[in-house]
Amino acid sequence: MAHPARSRCESRDGWHADRQEILARYLELLQASNSPLLEAGAEVLEQVTLQLMAVADAVASQLRLYATLRAGAFDVNEPSESIGRSRADARIHSSHSLNAASLIFEASLPILTARYAAAHGDSTATQTATETVAVALNREILQRMASAARAYVDCLLATSERANRDERRRLSRELHDVAAPAVAIGLQNLELYDVYVADDPAKASVKITAAKDALRDALATIRSLSAESRENVASRGLAAALRDYLTSVSADIRVSFVASGDLGRMALACAEELFLIVREGVRNAVTHGAPGTIEVRVRVGPTAVIAEVVDDGRGFDVASLPRLRHVGMAAMQERADLLGAVLTLDSSPGAGTRLTVNVPLPVEADPPQ
Repeated sequence: MAHPARSRCESRDGWHADRQEILARYLELLQASNSPLLEAGAEVLEQVTLQLMAVADAVASQLRLYATLRAGAFDVNEPSESIGRSRADARIHSSHSLNAASLIFEASLPILTARYAAAHGDSTATQTATETVAVALNREILQRMASAARAYVDCLLATSERANRDERRRLSRELHDVAAPAVAIGLQNLELYDVYVADDPAKASVKITAAKDALRDALATIRSLSAESRENVASRGLAAALRDYLTSVSADIRVSFVASGDLGRMALACAEELFLIVREGVRNAVTHGAPGTIEVRVRVGPTAVIAEVVDDGRGFDVASLPRLRHVGMAAMQERADLLGAVLTLDSSPGAGTRLTVNVPLPVEADPPQ
């Protein structure tokens, strides 16, 4: 009979070897699938490894495959929730996490099945061993995926709320900083008109003209903001909404718009967010770039929608952007994150600016033969 201490040691060594084999298989599978998780940095790779080991440890303990593993000792929620939050913060699309979870099953099943069959000492029970381990693995992975998904969605909802809050603040700022002062100036000049109209008609005429100009500016701002609040991709489609918005750009700027491909492939929610990103890009160009021309292009390809806003304005040093605290850029990035999109900004002083948004599309199924 084997000594109990020696049996425990052999069990511990055996599980350590099996864990390393599972990890090696898993990393190979991630590499073969070109998973972006492998290129996302040391922290993400550590999380991937910890989640894999947590699943394998939990299943091995539930099936009592190794004497040194204690059943029920593994928390499902804590690591999975942190992974969900960090993946959202790192802008890693959920599809990559789902693929990684499926590869945990593929990497672990053969090794745990072999250990289960060996533990039961019945070579004829391979099918039963596979089914038993597969059910345990599937249950464990799904529980952890659900926990991670809840945390991921919570982060996305918080991101969406921040983006919408920034948009409301911008509208409030426009009313407070532009429309309200113009109305105040208009009212002040009307009051001065009353003061001068009897004794100095010429000065009174100047004041009434100034009042009209100020009120016209306020009206233009209010109409512009009102038009923005009415813009609706749902009723007209993305291309029509963008064309309508671009008509509000100053007549001093030459604006062009080109759309190609089937924009109807985009889900409505995605089209709405992309519209807001492009609109903010155009507004930034007008407000900060002093351009002579702005070009807006939206192209639908086989796997992505690519939108560009290109201007020939003054440009800026992209490296200085974090120091500018530009709320508009933060909102665009957060909306891009919601779409799983890649947002890039190319600019340099005196050379204009190019904003590009690459939004992935679902892969279309092959038509039936």
